[in-house]
Amino acid sequence: MAFFGFGGDSAAPKVTVVTTMKDEGAYILDWVAHYKALGATDIVVFTNDCSDQTDLILRNLNRMGEIHHRFNRVMKRGPHKSALMWAQHEPVVQDADYILVVDVDEFLQIGVGDGTFKALIDTHPEADAISLVWRIFGNAGIEEISDTPVPQQFLQAEPEVPTADMLPHRFFKTLYRNNDKFNRMGVHRPFIEPDATDINWVTPDGTKLDDRQIKGALHIDKGFGYDVAQLNHYALRSLDGFLNKQRRGRANHVKGKLQLPYWDKFDKNHETDTRLAERFDAAIAIKTELLKDETLAKHHEAAIDWAQRMARKARRQPATKAFLAKLKARDQVSAANAANAA
Repeated sequence: MAFFGFGGDSAAPKVTVVTTMKDEGAYILDWVAHYKALGATDIVVFTNDCSDQTDLILRNLNRMGEIHHRFNRVMKRGPHKSALMWAQHEPVVQDADYILVVDVDEFLQIGVGDGTFKALIDTHPEADAISLVWRIFGNAGIEEISDTPVPQQFLQAEPEVPTADMLPHRFFKTLYRNNDKFNRMGVHRPFIEPDATDINWVTPDGTKLDDRQIKGALHIDKGFGYDVAQLNHYALRSLDGFLNKQRRGRANHVKGKLQLPYWDKFDKNHETDTRLAERFDAAIAIKTELLKDETLAKHHEAAIDWAQRMARKARRQPATKAFLAKLKARDQVSAANAANAA
């Protein structure tokens, strides 16, 4: 039972999505269903050292022909970069017309045409690369893990236009053409062939990156192009989900600590953006079909239960209690300051 987002359109480009996961079982099906709804031809998922049902879910999806699951042999470069190195050898990566590296907390929303990869690519048919700019979505005060799709739970985001007190730049991920101008994947962008010239690299609204940006930029400060395409980044999700993330650690920063500064960096709740939530029906339909597989449904339910249990366990730990106390105290100060300002 394999789904094809382009409905068998032979003119549609082959788009391969590559990602890494660890203990993300509660979130996998919504994410996979979403990228299939966008028209991803293939999805390659690398995992390592999972404690939950992540591997079981992905092995089941692999058996069903929905994704390609690989166990990641982690090198000194870390899990994420190791996975991208191994992914270069995958036939569905080598044969792809376009490649996109994204994480399970990143959901691409496309605002042109029928909202598929094909519609986005048709908007910039000559582009070698399209930078998809993050828009960070905050926690919105949600505490518990549930089976509601992430894009339909978290609707509060950072301002569409940065305010004066914010950094002007925003990071991006890159949908790029699998041609001879790029030699390998990177976390945020592909690596350029040393002798490559005339690289046509744009943002969703058609703003061209300059030579300096093309050579190595990971973020931009204009031309976000959110009306055309926006990469929704749900780094926190629910509070309980974040507590589990603290325990697990980050994919590309093994020694990084997820404490209050990280929370503050990604808890952006300035504006409401419901566009993806309102266009998530196709993904929900795909998820519903996937869950007709009884084994997959069992693993999915177990993954949600596992995540909820781990969060309850985390809340009993002294370090977590200290973090929650700091978060509560900080929020009380912020609320008092807001009341005084009013």
